[in-house]
Amino acid sequence: MINIQPRLVNLQEPAAPKGSVVFAYGFRPFFILAGGWGMLSMVLWLMILYGPLNSAGSLPTSWWHGHEMLFGFVAAAAAGFLLTAVTNWTQSVPLRGMPLGALAGVWLLGRLLMWFSPEEALWVVASVDLAFLLGLAVTIAIPVVRTKKKQQAVFPALMGLMWLANLLFHLEWLGITQETAVTGLRLGTNTMIWLIVIFGGRMLPSFTQNAFASLGNHAQVKTWPVIEQASIWSIAVVCFVDVLFQDHWATGIVFIVTAIIHAIRLLGWQTHKTLGQPIIWVLHVGYAWLVLGFLFRGVAVMTDWMMPSTAFHAVTVGAFGVTILGIMTRVSLAHTGRPLNPGRDMTALFVLMALTAFLRLDLVPLDYGWAVSLSGVVWVLAFLVFSLKFFPMLVRPRVDGRPG
Repeated sequence: MINIQPRLVNLQEPAAPKGSVVFAYGFRPFFILAGGWGMLSMVLWLMILYGPLNSAGSLPTSWWHGHEMLFGFVAAAAAGFLLTAVTNWTQSVPLRGMPLGALAGVWLLGRLLMWFSPEEALWVVASVDLAFLLGLAVTIAIPVVRTKKKQQAVFPALMGLMWLANLLFHLEWLGITQETAVTGLRLGTNTMIWLIVIFGGRMLPSFTQNAFASLGNHAQVKTWPVIEQASIWSIAVVCFVDVLFQDHWATGIVFIVTAIIHAIRLLGWQTHKTLGQPIIWVLHVGYAWLVLGFLFRGVAVMTDWMMPSTAFHAVTVGAFGVTILGIMTRVSLAHTGRPLNPGRDMTALFVLMALTAFLRLDLVPLDYGWAVSLSGVVWVLAFLVFSLKFFPMLVRPRVDGRPG
């Protein structure tokens, strides 16, 4: 069993350097970048679909959209979370200052190069873009190795798997391989699912139980060792079959079995009793979208009711979008010394974000084109409001005067 339960630690580190605190802790720059790119990349995609933009450089537009949502937006959010969490889990001094700024700069340069993607310099584009995930994996591996926290080694390993997925994408773009770009996107998506599954299993039960206690609710979160093990290993099986067999009927069966396993897990977390705590239920809803994503993907592979590409967005819009918005809100509030109260505006956006996936999946009585457009607009609104609300928190010192 992997224990990643976070804890408060006293690092006895010096006070944060004078001046800007943007690079005082990993969540600060990367949540700013994730919020901004989550908004801007979707605006650019909508402009490509319906507006004046033709394409993103020499890269096929659908490839650019998939790559930048996964290896740009999702990877930035994961970086902010992991750089912050690894500090607590290993009781290490956080990456900060110039090294943190350099890592964020590599991510940002990668986004610019991926957009312009000059054909005469694709090796440069690939090298810079791949450097970010490699740097992230090494950065979080160093404190894990130094402190011998072997149970946390899964996280640099997952980022290494993300790097491999991105490499597969770039190899086809460079003309070295054939039909590996989609494989890379599938592998990268499933790797991020794996991260959510591990995070959910180790942190959501304790978050939920603590919330119950604070409300005087005597409900008990339930977990079952067999289901916990099955939930972790089911994603390993999904990675294997989704990469090797893709839309084969056997893959559909794996998706549906996986959905059942994670639905049982979610039922034990007493989701229906968290409605009074938006900072908790948003994470439950994100996990519920993961369950629906597996179910829809299985149905799409085995029937004609839904296209596989459409079902795929239950994960990328529903699970990723809702979970990332919830995690960035929670971590930003907690690590800037504020109460875990997202406010009515963010609570409303949690609801809208959860509904965005229904729009993208054409599960509402709207014309498909209008539904996709509205889904994109709501997505942009969610990350615009997040950025406007949390940017001041992320660039200013903690309200309690502590470093970080």
